[in-house]
Amino acid sequence: MSAREEPADPTGTVRARVKELRRRKGLTAAELGEELAKLGVPWNRAIVTNFELGRRPAVSVQEVMALALVLDVAPVNLLVPLDSQPYRVTPEGAHVQGSGDVWRWLRGDRPLPGTQTAGARTFYAEVPAEEIETRGHVVQLGTAHEISTAGKLDES
Repeated sequence: MSAREEPADPTGTVRARVKELRRRKGLTAAELGEELAKLGVPWNRAIVTNFELGRRPAVSVQEVMALALVLDVAPVNLLVPLDSQPYRVTPEGAHVQGSGDVWRWLRGDRPLPGTQTAGARTFYAEVPAEEIETRGHVVQLGTAHEISTAGKLDES
């Protein structure tokens, strides 16, 4: 695989998106650090700069949430590239997916391709009740179960 074809990864994507969005908002590294510090995330100019340059290897879940809040985006839009490209879900192994598939997975819309039907049933079952009400149904997975109303399971 050439450098151009190398899959994106979560940390690298957050790094690139933070840098892009910070600049788009007209924030300096110091200003982003100050905004994060106001939210209880002890970042400053040096930490922002080190993260953007790759000298800080990772961010925590809380840091991603605070970054998304300060940069006015959904956390998923920091974690996954907006353009369609290969994306490495895990550090090792064959979990390279299309970024669109990963985006839908993180949003809870669909399991990752290759998920077994039994796992997909769990995926669709583990959602807040109000999300089921919003969606109105669960996607069929070969055995035709559909939630037609919140809390009522019909078998077809």
